Amino acid sequence: MVKKFIYLWWIATLLSGCAYSVYSNAYPHLKKVRVEAFENQSSDFEIASTLLNQLSLEFRNDGRLKLVTQNPDCALEGNILSYTEDIYSYDAANQVQDYQLRLLVSVTFTDLINNSVLYENRNLQVSEIYKVSDESSARWNTKAEAEEELIKALFRIIVQNSLEAW
Repeated sequence: MVKKFIYLWWIATLLSGCAYSVYSNAYPHLKKVRVEAFENQSSDFEIASTLLNQLSLEFRNDGRLKLVTQNPDCALEGNILSYTEDIYSYDAANQVQDYQLRLLVSVTFTDLINNSVLYENRNLQVSEIYKVSDESSARWNTKAEAEEELIKALFRIIVQNSLEAW
């Protein structure tokens, strides 16, 4: 009985140490991030606050960096160059079927400890399509859903090109 207990304990100990994470952090000294409000050069005045709130939420949910306002190790800042909503497709009756949201930003992700730019893209564009017709095959049903996914895609691009080293 004692041998069985010791054997099971060793197996449990070995297996618990075999966890794997798909996240990597090429900069382990970075623990805290500040997300700056993006300067808005688009005609949509609400997108700047939406972008700030969603990016902050994405960093918080991701968990690799703690979101702070004071004494950060790194910072994300940028400009919203344009935000557009255009007709993407029509159906056979020439009625609008889908719209496409496009967000063009200039972003800089900076390591404030080493005073170096980890990622910069002056023309980063992301887009999503949402439907306004039942016949559409677009993934998103509303503009709000497409906008949320648009910002998630922006977050993934920034993180993949700055924090993750593959």
